Amino acid sequence: MRTAWGLYPAGGLYDDDAGRGVSLGAGAGGAGIHPILMRSFIDFMLAESALTLGTTGDARALLKSGVEKSMADVRSLALGSTEAAKINTFETSKGINWASEVEQYVNKVLQDYDAATTDDARLNVIVTEYWLALHGNGIESYNLYRRTGKPEGQQPALDPNPGSFVRSYYYPTGFVSRNSNAKQKSDVTVQVFWDNNPANFIK
Repeated sequence: MRTAWGLYPAGGLYDDDAGRGVSLGAGAGGAGIHPILMRSFIDFMLAESALTLGTTGDARALLKSGVEKSMADVRSLALGSTEAAKINTFETSKGINWASEVEQYVNKVLQDYDAATTDDARLNVIVTEYWLALHGNGIESYNLYRRTGKPEGQQPALDPNPGSFVRSYYYPTGFVSRNSNAKQKSDVTVQVFWDNNPANFIK
């Protein structure tokens, strides 16, 4: 019903500094996507795996590929929308060269990766870029965070006493009440089978 959110991924209104009001059908009219599994996500996963598990592939090259693919896919969706003319007009008026901007950004990411002195610091660079590419997919970003505890420097909770980080959610009441073999979790700190991190490693 509304397209207040940005152009990617929801198909909302492109912010071209025009101060346009949001209204029903504004921008791309909601003709966006739900980024469930983008091709860039695979590269970020492989980069993480190569760095932390020693699987095949070059973590740095996969990081670079992931960022470039993510940028290209966002750009493709944007220019394929009804907002394309506004994007082109805005970039021309501001003297923005898209390819140059992307190249500069990718080079900065790679500089940060190369400057990292530990695998933990390198992982933070990979995960930060993956986190940005995951915009619009809260499920994968949640899984990424509870798997790695990164990106570092997340905004603190607004609640001064937010409680423990949710490692897994409770089973639905219907499942527990109708299945005599089902046992409800004691609390949200119960870890799922693949979560081998220490308790309370995310503060």
